[in-house]
Order: sequence, then C-alpha cells, then structure tokens
Amino acid sequence: MLSRLLKSVYVKVTALVTVFAVLFSSHASAANEGRTVVLKSGTMVMLELASNVNANNVKNGEVVDFRVLNDVRAGGEVVIPAGSMARGQVVSASKSGLFGTPGELSVAVKSVVAVDGTHVPLSSSNLNGEGQDNIVVSVALTVLCLFGFLIKGGSAEISKGAQIDASVLANTEIILE
Repeated sequence: MLSRLLKSVYVKVTALVTVFAVLFSSHASAANEGRTVVLKSGTMVMLELASNVNANNVKNGEVVDFRVLNDVRAGGEVVIPAGSMARGQVVSASKSGLFGTPGELSVAVKSVVAVDGTHVPLSSSNLNGEGQDNIVVSVALTVLCLFGFLIKGGSAEISKGAQIDASVLANTEIILE
C-alpha cells in the first residue's frame, strides 16, 4: 500500500514539474519573441563596395551595392548581420573627355535592411574616384601637331572592396523574432 501511495505521489510530482517546465519555457520564449530594440543614431556600420563601379558604365542615380563587414548590434542582439547588402547611389558620374579631361565618380551610401526587414537609413562621406588627368600631355601634343585634343583622360573607377564607414542616420526600432 505504501509502495502504491509513493508511486502515485511520484507520478503527480513529476507531472506537476513537467507542467511548470513547459509553462516556464513558453513564457521565456514569448518574452524574447517580438521584442523591440532601438538601433541608435550614430551607430557605425562598416561597408565595402560589392563590385567595381566605372563612370563610363553608370549614370547619376543608379543603385550600387555594398556589403556589411561586421555584425551590427543593438540591445546585445545582432540586428544587421555581417554579409547583409546595403544600398548606395551614384551621386555623380562623368566620363573622361577630350583634351585629357579625367572622368569623375562619386557614390553615396543610402540604407541597409535589418533582420526584421526595416530599412535603416545610413549616412557617410561619399566614395570618390577620378581618372588620370592627361590635360598637360593633350595641350603639348595639340601645340606640336594639332591632334592632341583627341587624347582622352582616364576613366574614373572605384574598385570592388573599397571600404567606407557609414553611420545610422536616425534612431530605428527593430523587432526581434
């Protein structure tokens, strides 16, 4: 009889502990689910250019891709993982011209997407490139043989992997799942 009573008590205690464990684990996971963190304005985001950009092949306003180099964290959680793609835009692009005028190129970083799909606005100085200046050679050859004006300057290019530090432009709420 005592053995039967102990088995019954053991089963009830085990069942009660199991119920509490399930309830507690559900509550713990629900506490993190849907939690909002704020990615603060000024948070640094290290980026690199994802492909070569050449002034001869792009137009003003064209989209340019960057890659995030390091995890970006807010509230101890990764909100922008390394490897995420960021977007930039060609601010100005001019092809090289006659008389040895060099091409010029300027690209600005615009935004990156956080883990919840939120577009995070970014700010940075522009990445700039300038082609080779051949004006002196062009003028000298023009004086000597009249065809120097046909010499073009070098094309402006910014190489894949060029790095730039951007910062978060405004406090941005990100929902963690």
